[in-house]
Amino acid sequence: MTAFGYRYTLERQQNGWWLVRFPDVPEALTEGETKEEARENAHDCLITALEGYMKAGREIPRPAAARRGEERVALPSLVTAKLAVYETMRGLGWSKLKLARQLGVPENSVRRLLDLRHSSQMRLIDAALATMNAELPIDLPQTRARRVADSHAGRG
Repeated sequence: MTAFGYRYTLERQQNGWWLVRFPDVPEALTEGETKEEARENAHDCLITALEGYMKAGREIPRPAAARRGEERVALPSLVTAKLAVYETMRGLGWSKLKLARQLGVPENSVRRLLDLRHSSQMRLIDAALATMNAELPIDLPQTRARRVADSHAGRG
């Protein structure tokens, strides 16, 4: 399993700047004077675009699988968890107020929980998902060395 993230392309513009496009999130566009600057701007641009989806009550686009060699922005785990809460609420038709009442917290707490830039605590995210009878699937990463060792162990 890989981190939840979105692939992007870099295109050289006539003015010499580099344009960043996210095929799965067409609203996410940014640029940089250098490739490095464009890559740095890509992360913030993607989060801003996803915030726009949330504010509009839209479904979060699912990223297509990245192909070998493609560049991508891997979202921080906390952002991914917040998106899971949002998508679960949306799927159930729950409002922020309903989730707040179910959790026994002020509505502002749920607003912060859904703020992709706020440093929320995972225990509240876990509680929110559990309240909605959902969970966040997480897998432990495998290092390349372990995968190779595991494949050799099966050859016996």
